Amino acid sequence: MELRLSPEELRILEGMRLAPRRVFRGGVRGERLTKQKGLSIEFADHRDYAEGDDLRHLDWNALARLQTPLIKTYQDEEDLAVYLLVDRSASMEFGEPTKRVVATRLALAFGYIALLGQDAAIPGTLPLDPAGLKPLRGRAGYPRLLKWAELELAKPATSKGLAPSLKDFAASGNRPGVAIVISDGLDPDAETQFRVLGGRGHEVWWVQVLSPEEIDPDLEGDLRLLDAETGAAVDVTANSFALKAYKENLKAHNERLSEAVRRVGGRSMLFVTNDSMAAWLRGPGKRAGWAA
Repeated sequence: MELRLSPEELRILEGMRLAPRRVFRGGVRGERLTKQKGLSIEFADHRDYAEGDDLRHLDWNALARLQTPLIKTYQDEEDLAVYLLVDRSASMEFGEPTKRVVATRLALAFGYIALLGQDAAIPGTLPLDPAGLKPLRGRAGYPRLLKWAELELAKPATSKGLAPSLKDFAASGNRPGVAIVISDGLDPDAETQFRVLGGRGHEVWWVQVLSPEEIDPDLEGDLRLLDAETGAAVDVTANSFALKAYKENLKAHNERLSEAVRRVGGRSMLFVTNDSMAAWLRGPGKRAGWAA
């Protein structure tokens, strides 16, 4: 599967803007009007120009006087921090295409929407890079987002599970925003960490990426299954009873994670690796209110 988004997918994304439920205090001016009361359309401060910033907000007088590009910030308009958190655990390497490739493409899609809306798209894989997360802004930030995706996919998978990686992100001190977690969610402790993220002020959007084989396994006979992350082995007999129990357990697990996300005011959705990105963006993603 091609990592880059197709021209058709990019055309669909052009008309979308992310639609968070919460109101966040931003770090710089964006195109998103805050719903907070008592604020006015007044100049607040300057900050240094960064690649991708909207030139409409460049202070030309300051540039002429100081020979330094500065961006105006305002009291009533602010950007939204959009964290693109792609799970890099070993279980994400399963499938064809792999769940990790599909998850990275989803991050590119959400990131592109954020950039077009002058929000701060902040990409990262779980576990987090020790160097920290760096925001991208504006349409000009998309090539850098794509470069990030290519570099991250070249990294090996990690044995660290989703839950401890989410715990690290929650403790990182990043300003509250929309935390888009893209993962298979095959970690029984992730439920607790979703609640922790919500408690830290983040609006959690969880996109669960599973392969068709995980949803409806085509297995039969005596098998030895290996845990992709721990290496632990278990012997099973794949018959109709075992497969029924597996599907019921997976459904219950997924529902617990979705409920944990809903309880902190977030959103959750399933994306199967053989789904059409374009169809998903036009249909379920938009109908569920993720983008307007």
